[in-house]
Amino acid sequence: MIIYNKVWLSNLFLVEQVEEKHSDNLISDTELNDIKKKYPVNFYSPNIFIRIGLGILTVIISLFGCGFLTLIAADAHVMESYGWFVFLAVLHYIVLELMVRQKHHFRSGIDDVLLWITAALSVFAFIWALASLTGNPGENYHAVSAILFILSTFLSIRFIDRLMSLFAYLSCFALIFFTWESTGSFSLDTMPFVMMSFSAVVYWLLRKNIHNPAIYFYSGSITLLQVLSLISLYVCGNYFVVKELGDMLRGTESVSIPLDWLFWMWTMTIPLLYIIFGIKQKNRILLRTGLLLIAAAVLTFRNYYHLIPVEVALIIAGTITLAFSYLVSQYLRQPRNGFTSWETQKSGDEDWLNAESLIISESFSGSGHPQPEKSNVFGGGNFGGGGSSGSY
Repeated sequence: MIIYNKVWLSNLFLVEQVEEKHSDNLISDTELNDIKKKYPVNFYSPNIFIRIGLGILTVIISLFGCGFLTLIAADAHVMESYGWFVFLAVLHYIVLELMVRQKHHFRSGIDDVLLWITAALSVFAFIWALASLTGNPGENYHAVSAILFILSTFLSIRFIDRLMSLFAYLSCFALIFFTWESTGSFSLDTMPFVMMSFSAVVYWLLRKNIHNPAIYFYSGSITLLQVLSLISLYVCGNYFVVKELGDMLRGTESVSIPLDWLFWMWTMTIPLLYIIFGIKQKNRILLRTGLLLIAAAVLTFRNYYHLIPVEVALIIAGTITLAFSYLVSQYLRQPRNGFTSWETQKSGDEDWLNAESLIISESFSGSGHPQPEKSNVFGGGNFGGGGSSGSY
């Protein structure tokens, strides 16, 4: 399903891990260069500045190309039908496939922009088609959410795009929300629990399959989805969100809501539980998300109990977050069951294990192979070997 060369992807991920350890002075320059030679990556992936420039250039070419084709077919009144945008979306997708397959672009700016132009044209064409068929697409939120979910899921899986996976999660979230809302009058009362259940199930599935080899190439997307599911799990039970969203959907202005004590407890305790379980399970995502949500809990309390000015509330929220961060950092200064506050530049949970195995195998691969004699000139030694350099 992935369009990219999987061997090159594996090499790319491995080289990235090794480069991180090289920046931490855990391996030498020679070892890094030898690993890059043995595990080549032939993708075209320029630096961020060239990537931005190529992306802007792709947008300009796309606009001029679409405009030129539209002018050519103007006599056929193609702009009056959504089929023209379907044609443009298919055309952009074909170019995207060719750029990746034949030119081996990988996050070069060109493939990124083509991906999003294809998605935008496809969604616009669908909304136009829905308007033509129903006459009022504004009430078909679940249909729009469904097509967004299907399209973004396909593109995120095929092109390993993290931002597209974010849209896939949000569109699925919206699809469940609008579908459940249309089931009856009781849906609004049970909506928080339904959406909290969805978020919890998504997070549980992600954690359960985190070591599944089938999703190895989606590690970045999996991390992002874990953060999103944890945030949505908290937000769906946050007192402010439940009350204000419920009033907006019902068209009322209530003073309180049923089970307000439960939602207040959820609002104030979930960030603390994230932190506690993050330390206990050695889970950085839980820990950092919990520290982030402390501010949300303080601001929610301040919104309904005006004991102090909002500026003071923000200062308190920041102080509490910094205090928790400091205490957790001090607690984990000494390793606790393999979990510590010391961290390399981009350390992952278990990414270094593969790189470490590679380096160990490479270190011993050069030993035991005699070098051919070349007069009185001594060999310079290989990666991991103990040979001398220079000449006699």
